Amino acid sequence: MRAEVNDIELTEQERAWLAQAVAPDEVVRLLLRPRTEPQPGQFTRERIFGGVWLMLCLGLTIHLVGSGDPRAGLLSLPAWLSGIGTLCWPRLWRLRRRRTLYVLTARRVVLREPVAVFFSRTRVFPLHADMVQEVGVLPGGYGNIVLGYAWDERNGAREERVARQVGLIDIPRVKYVQSVLEQAIEEAGHE
Repeated sequence: MRAEVNDIELTEQERAWLAQAVAPDEVVRLLLRPRTEPQPGQFTRERIFGGVWLMLCLGLTIHLVGSGDPRAGLLSLPAWLSGIGTLCWPRLWRLRRRRTLYVLTARRVVLREPVAVFFSRTRVFPLHADMVQEVGVLPGGYGNIVLGYAWDERNGAREERVARQVGLIDIPRVKYVQSVLEQAIEEAGHE
């Protein structure tokens, strides 16, 4: 495996994954991660809601425990956990982003995305002329290069299906990455 551009640091686990995912004769053009710092104000509503919710839980807990029944305080435990989860969401979001890795080689695009604490999913997209479905530029030079859509099951009780973009999502220098991807597609087409 040769790398033309390698501007990010990899953990030992990521190096092992990369050695398995990329053939020894394959040229790695780019290694990317999505944005790990949130956009200004991205989690503001969630933090405000989480803080207000925790204050309400505190008041409810004090009221229930003051009623004399010690088991009544256990009733507020799910509310406490949801409030704490709301406040912890930005840290969990950042951790997930740090474990995401996008690899552009001379032959394909390989995506490594975490799906659980110790597990990740690998998706491979061979380079071809019409693989890019959409390119979006966000403020600050970030953006999305959408290669396809995946259907996620959300809220299994209602079986609601939600389309999720799959590709190089929220990456820095999106125009540069787009030009490198287009060049790789063009070169792959001539082989």
